[in-house]
Amino acid sequence: MIELHTLSKVPVFADLTEDRLQWLRENLIEFSVSAGAVLLHEGEMTTSLLILLEGEVTTTRREDGRDYGERFPAPDVFGTPCVIASIPFPATLTAMRDCRLARLPEAAFRELFMSSGPFGRVVARVMTDWLTALETADLNRAKLAALGKLAAGLAHELNNPAAALTRALDHMRREFAALEDAALALGCNAVPREVVARLGALVNRKAPSDAMNSLQRSDAEARLGDWLATHGVTKPWLAAPVLVAHGVTVEDLDPLASSLDTRQFDSAIGWIARVLDLRSMMDEAMQGALRISDIVAAMKSYSFMDQGPQQEIDIHEGIDDTLTVMMHEMKRGIDVIRDYDHSLPRLQVYGSELNQVWTRIIENAIEAMNGQGTITIHTRRDADCAVVEIADNGPGIPPEALTHLFEPFFTSKHVAGAHDHGLGLGLHIAYRIVVNRHGGTIQAQSGPGWTTFRVTLPLGFNVPPAA
Repeated sequence: MIELHTLSKVPVFADLTEDRLQWLRENLIEFSVSAGAVLLHEGEMTTSLLILLEGEVTTTRREDGRDYGERFPAPDVFGTPCVIASIPFPATLTAMRDCRLARLPEAAFRELFMSSGPFGRVVARVMTDWLTALETADLNRAKLAALGKLAAGLAHELNNPAAALTRALDHMRREFAALEDAALALGCNAVPREVVARLGALVNRKAPSDAMNSLQRSDAEARLGDWLATHGVTKPWLAAPVLVAHGVTVEDLDPLASSLDTRQFDSAIGWIARVLDLRSMMDEAMQGALRISDIVAAMKSYSFMDQGPQQEIDIHEGIDDTLTVMMHEMKRGIDVIRDYDHSLPRLQVYGSELNQVWTRIIENAIEAMNGQGTITIHTRRDADCAVVEIADNGPGIPPEALTHLFEPFFTSKHVAGAHDHGLGLGLHIAYRIVVNRHGGTIQAQSGPGWTTFRVTLPLGFNVPPAA
């Protein structure tokens, strides 16, 4: 029989009175195992509290293809959260050496929890610490996973403008030499000064908006190329596309052809084509550089780098930054409709945390729609609150899942059309950020073919300081 002083050494039973320890001993089922015995498998449901009286055990959990282990010497208890929340055991529990243990059945556990204040307080503290640790671990895991996804997505997003910038700069480097030759040709062929001035005016004028389709453009290039060839221009097939792209027509060039000889006209066309081509490449390089700058700025704003934990923000900027850094996930077939009320005042919030809320809701919508559908984001003012509604046209959330979405440990990944895939803490953490950190509310409504998450944030609410 288990000695009372042995039970009193177990941390969760340390404050029990002697009569409660006596009752506990009468309700325990004692047993022993040999070294190497598996007491619980990862994912296994357990309906009793497992108490390690003598010996040592190890917990092993598999994550991302790797095993993580931790050793626990006696005395200790295992399974408190599992019995309270009816969730699977999160690891495999194995005896490291011969062990003496006991089980407290669920019915006896609940009776002790209800009848003994000291035990109830200890269990509540254990649950609070465990939930906090689990949420922190899940948040860190989610951040690392999001960082990996964002890094991959941003690498993809940055690749196109970076490649365009590199390509444009490489082309410009080659064309500068050709431009020098073209400029020398103007001088060598004694092109009159007044004609050079007309050439400068031609290349500096604003190009008309391009209303031609690809077929019309091809025809225009062919006609201009033939015209240039008849006027002695060298390689007219290279110059014609550049001239057409900038709106230069036969009517623009005919006065030049009339006032210049063949060699002068050839050098003039060569110079015009080189200048216009280089300007196009410079514009392309600038667009690539601006796109890279925009992506980096959005990422910096999304994470609120170089800023304090609280910021006064335009809520729409945070949503747009979130959409920018998630763009790679939406390119597969997600359309985004923005319906913003820009009269909303700026809010004093934890910016990076609030962006995590938008990220979790939008990611869940993308997963629910399997990457194909429409997300509509609507903002408005409701009395003294700012309201953000994020809706998708996915299959909808079943009623039995809808009522549990924000509960810790609830996961709907096996429920078709439901949100909050994964560990069951994603939307619970979003709930805590909105409700506990910002004094707002978060709700979900759904039906066949639609789901809407509604977040309300008080205007002028003073957020509590970080813990």
